[in-house]
Parts: sequence; C-alpha cells; structure tokens
Amino acid sequence: MSESFEQLLTSLKNNHQSGATELALITLASLKAYMEALPLQSLDQLTEIVDELSHARPSMIVLANALHRWLHRQELKEALSKQGYLDSLSQIYQQLSDASDHVAEHAASLVKPGMTILTHSRSSQVSALFEHLLEQHVDIKIVVTVSEPGKEGLLVASQLSRLGIPVTVITDAEMGLTMPDIDLNISGCDSWLSDHHFVNKTGTFLQALAAHHYGKPFWVLADSFKTFPQTSHNVILESMPTDELQLPKGKNISGRNTYFETIPTRLITGRINENGLEVMQL
Repeated sequence: MSESFEQLLTSLKNNHQSGATELALITLASLKAYMEALPLQSLDQLTEIVDELSHARPSMIVLANALHRWLHRQELKEALSKQGYLDSLSQIYQQLSDASDHVAEHAASLVKPGMTILTHSRSSQVSALFEHLLEQHVDIKIVVTVSEPGKEGLLVASQLSRLGIPVTVITDAEMGLTMPDIDLNISGCDSWLSDHHFVNKTGTFLQALAAHHYGKPFWVLADSFKTFPQTSHNVILESMPTDELQLPKGKNISGRNTYFETIPTRLITGRINENGLEVMQL
C-alpha cells in the first residue's frame, strides 16, 4: 500500500474521539479522496483495501459493514469502472448518513420537554438527536460523563454549550449517584452482537446497571450498520496505550486501558435503529 493509504489507516487507528458512525463517515470520505487519485482498481485490489480498513478497528463494526456493502455492490457488476465504484462509495456514505439521521428522528419521539438525559462517551447519533431536539425547540438538560481516559465527554459538553443546551459534566464514577435525577438514558453503540449484548465505550455497563437498579429507561442508538454476527465471547475489545492513564512510576505498577466492553441487553429498555424502536425482550 502507498504512503497516503498508510496515513489514512494510521488516522483511523489513532482516532479515539469519534464514535463508530462518525469514524466510518470520516474514513469513507478519506477513502474516496484517496481512490480518486488512483488509476482504475481491480476487484482484488478493492478487496485488499477493504480487508485492511475493516480489521483496523475490530470493536467498531460500522466501517467494516459499510465497506463490505460497497464491495458486494461491485461483485454484482459484470465490469468495474472507476467512476462506478467511486459513485457507489458515495452512495454507501449517504446510506450510512441517512440511517444515522433516521435513528436520531426516532429517538426524538422518546424525549419530553423538561427531561434530563444522561449520556456517556461520544456518539455522532446521540449528538444528532440533541441537534434535532434543539431544532424542534424541545427544552432538555443533559448530563454527560467525562468519559475517561479519553475525556471525549468534555468535547460533547463543549458542543452542547455552543448549541445553547444546558449541560452538566460528571465523573464516570458519579453515574450511580446521579441516576435518581435522570429521566432518560441514551447511549451510542459500536457493535450490536448476536447474543443479546452490544459493544460500547467502557463505562456503559455501569450506566446500564445504575439505570436498571433505579428503573430508569435506557435506549441504545444502533442502526443496521452496527449489527455484528460475533458474540460477547469472541468479539475483540480494543485496548489503548496505558500512557493515557498517567500512572505513577514504580516497578510493581502496571496498567490496563481497555476502551470497549460488552453490555447485556437485558439491562436496557431497547434499541433504536433506522426503522424505529425495538423493545428488548427479557
């Protein structure tokens, strides 16, 4: 692969701030720009590109699903053309973007004026929901966790503040303490697994447990691009460098920085995809 492709791949691997959908959209746009500068690619070459990118972020299935949908469209054609597969890539990008918008629209039906909503980590679909509610002039209050160690919750807080939405930032450890004051829990999703679990940023399990304990609704935003045939027993949960933890020095000190975890769907109210609301069956 060329140096420019390696840069694209490195950017994908090192992006710890974007949620699964946003990261997929960023990568699809970068891939299209990269491929516009290349000569006509064969199906084998396209497959190699898809394989490289699909395995870069194993806990976040959205990009892999989008790329394989794109590749499948090419396999149905008798002959490849450069403009054909570039246009097809743009169509997949639009399908993913539209699915995300539909999820936000369906989620908005759950929100009543005056509600306080708790969210953890950063999800472009959750952000789209908040923007949709703002456009509909629905007054809400948001509680967002810092989302250690990446602190992407601080970015969410800044975005909400610019939109004029009241936001309170809490530590991840305060989710249980805060839950009695919460009307609705909303979460993004990195992968929806086949055995009644989903993958999201570490800390989501704690939010789900606290919500379940207090009987608070918890909805997960997860369109069909997030569906993954793997299970909670074999899905790869990505870890990041322990430098983020700022550990004290000492020969007996070690760290662990697992970014993702699996959460059983029995703890949540339901899933929202591009087709609507799906209540979880206990």
